[in-house]
Amino acid sequence: MPAKLTLNKLAENLILKSNTSFSSDDFEKKILKLWHQEIPTSTLKRLKKKLSSHNYLIETNGNSFLPIPLALQKIKNLPLSIRLNSFEINNKVFFPGHRLIPFISNQKKESDLTFLYSESKEIAKQKLPFLIEDILPYYQYSSSVHFPDEIKLNNWALEKSSLLITAWDITHIIHKNKLKEGDFLCIKLANYEKGIFQVQSCYKMTMDLARLKMRSLFISMETILKKLCTLDSFCSMGIEKQVLYTLYHIDKKLLNVPAFSFVDFIKSLTELELVGCEEGGGKLVPGSNNYRNNLVCEEKPRVSKGETGSLDKIFYDLKLAFNKDEFVSILYTVMGSESYKLESVFNILFGGEGKVFGNNNQQEVFYKHLRKLLKKIYSDLKEPESKVISNLRDQTVSIKLGLIEILRFLEKNEVGLKDLPQDLLDKTHDLDHFCRETLSRLADRSVTPNLKFIHDARLTIKIIFPHAASLEEEIYSQLGFY
Repeated sequence: MPAKLTLNKLAENLILKSNTSFSSDDFEKKILKLWHQEIPTSTLKRLKKKLSSHNYLIETNGNSFLPIPLALQKIKNLPLSIRLNSFEINNKVFFPGHRLIPFISNQKKESDLTFLYSESKEIAKQKLPFLIEDILPYYQYSSSVHFPDEIKLNNWALEKSSLLITAWDITHIIHKNKLKEGDFLCIKLANYEKGIFQVQSCYKMTMDLARLKMRSLFISMETILKKLCTLDSFCSMGIEKQVLYTLYHIDKKLLNVPAFSFVDFIKSLTELELVGCEEGGGKLVPGSNNYRNNLVCEEKPRVSKGETGSLDKIFYDLKLAFNKDEFVSILYTVMGSESYKLESVFNILFGGEGKVFGNNNQQEVFYKHLRKLLKKIYSDLKEPESKVISNLRDQTVSIKLGLIEILRFLEKNEVGLKDLPQDLLDKTHDLDHFCRETLSRLADRSVTPNLKFIHDARLTIKIIFPHAASLEEEIYSQLGFY
């Protein structure tokens, strides 16, 4: 006997069977037509509200929705490129991770995906343990559905903690095609709903020859994204939908590239930034630059225009290596601990040398904001706070101040961050990105972060703390200061 059709099931079927764009009003009319009973207004509102967050739909404005399969129809033949690094080549495996964006369905777990090679042979997969620090770079922008969570903590040696993760065996592909580090796997979508992909090998030279075409595609995508990111509804959706919808709007001629690289596209951004979402993953929002260009990366000369207004505007004008939320978190730690002196910390944050502010007015506005902040923080510190949260904030502040101290030392010796070896520069950026995301979440003591965030941040800090501690020595050594 078939299950009784509920109102929720009816609404879900309408969504899954949709093959054209529709408005929330269209959706309501169809439900009323098919449901032969009176529906309360509150119930209709609830059903329509679900449209915005549905995995099958992209909200195109406040009232219209595009079914994902319809968007895929235009770009389904566009391959995705996965650049094989030394770790994947040496271990003869690959991890899809965020590199499958925007073709990975949030209805499917990564472990359930199928990859086919020549003659439709399925590539074998199995769960294997790998060190967390080796795996996390592949999932930096993945949604919570696809982010690996089977963690094996090694309390005796935290750096040896591991993730149990699905890995696909590409031994045959590497040997047959003599693939080396820097070569690619080109991955073509075969079936979105079932999570099936077709895999081909591709050599680095092929991609290099198409670099100009790819650059044109990336520029056009960012141009479209800048317009879309003025819409609140677009900024609220995840990176998967944002990129898919953008590619859907791209001129077909620009899609004539060997493959699309999500990672390379993110690196190419200049006026948008990728920020983390509370539920996991990321989303693109308006920003002056990608975080790699504007956080800990301040460089001399710092020429101020005398901007006033918010603390964020002042800090950006002064090209400082922190934002307002980070500054607030730092103040909570400094004022709540006997280990710091406010004057010393300010010397680290603002340079301690020469004229910091653009003019007297900017200086006065800053100190007005500061006095107000200090008064609030002093009052807040009288109230108890979870030891777990305060310890997390204190540890992150310690890392952030250490990064800025390094910056000050480099400034003093007239060395720019661009002069660092690439591996140290990447490590610096990764540490700083973690500090920014974490301290921004801990800046408001009235809002308790969710347990998942606290768990993930505590785990991350255990992993990165040794790297942060050794970074200064590595930088000074490689630059010949020792």
